[in-house]
Amino acid sequence: MNLLSKGSEKSKIFSIIQLILCYGLIFNPWTSFPYTFIIIIITVFILTYWSDKSLSEIGFKSNISIYKTIGIGLLLFASLIPIIDFFVQPVVNKLTGDVTDYSAFETIANNFPKYSKYLIYILISAGFGEEIFFRGFLFRQFKIILPEFRSKTSVIIILSAILFSLPHLYQGLSGVIITFIFGLIFAVIYVKSNYNIWITIILHGLIDTMFITLAYFGKLNYYTYGNDLLFGY
Repeated sequence: MNLLSKGSEKSKIFSIIQLILCYGLIFNPWTSFPYTFIIIIITVFILTYWSDKSLSEIGFKSNISIYKTIGIGLLLFASLIPIIDFFVQPVVNKLTGDVTDYSAFETIANNFPKYSKYLIYILISAGFGEEIFFRGFLFRQFKIILPEFRSKTSVIIILSAILFSLPHLYQGLSGVIITFIFGLIFAVIYVKSNYNIWITIILHGLIDTMFITLAYFGKLNYYTYGNDLLFGY
C-alpha cells in the first residue's frame, strides 16, 4: 500500500503541512503584491503535479467548452454584482457600522500607467492566483485532510471562505465580511461547476477588473451608492 495514498495518515499530515506552508506564504515579509501570489501559484502547481501527476484536482479540467465557460462567467458576473453591490454590501455596512476601506487604491485615480500595471497585477494575483489557491488547492487539501462525513463539502466551502477573508483585514470589518461572502459564492460556484476553476477565475477577474477600473476613474464611491439607496447615508 502506498503510504502517501489519499486517505492515509501520512497523506493527511503531508497535506496539512503543504496547506500551512502555502497559506503562510501570503503573510511572508520578503515578497509583496503581486509576486507573493506568483510564488504561491508556482508552489501549488509543483506540489499538486508532484503528488497527482495532473492539475485536474485543483480544477484544471475541460468538462465544458471555452465558449460556454466564458458565457457562464459573464452571466454570473452580470447577475451577482448588482445584488452584492446594491443589497448585500449596504446591509453589511449597516450592520457593522463600517464602510469597506478602499483607500489603498485611491492613488490609481487618473494614473493610466499605474492603472495598467495594477490591472495586470490584480488579474494575476487575485483573479488567477487566489482562485487557484483558495478554491483549487484548498479544496484538494481539505478533501484529503478531513474524514468522510455527510456535510464535508459544506464545511470545506466555509473553511475556504474564512481563509480567503483573513488576508483582507486591511479593508476593515465590513471588507472582511464581504470578502467572506464572495468566498462562499466562489466556492459554491466551483462545486456546482463540477470543480471547473476556469469559471471562478473568469468571474473573479471580471469583478477585479471592474473594481480597478472604477478606482482609475475615481469612482470607488460606487460601492457606497447602495448605502444611500437603502439607508440614506
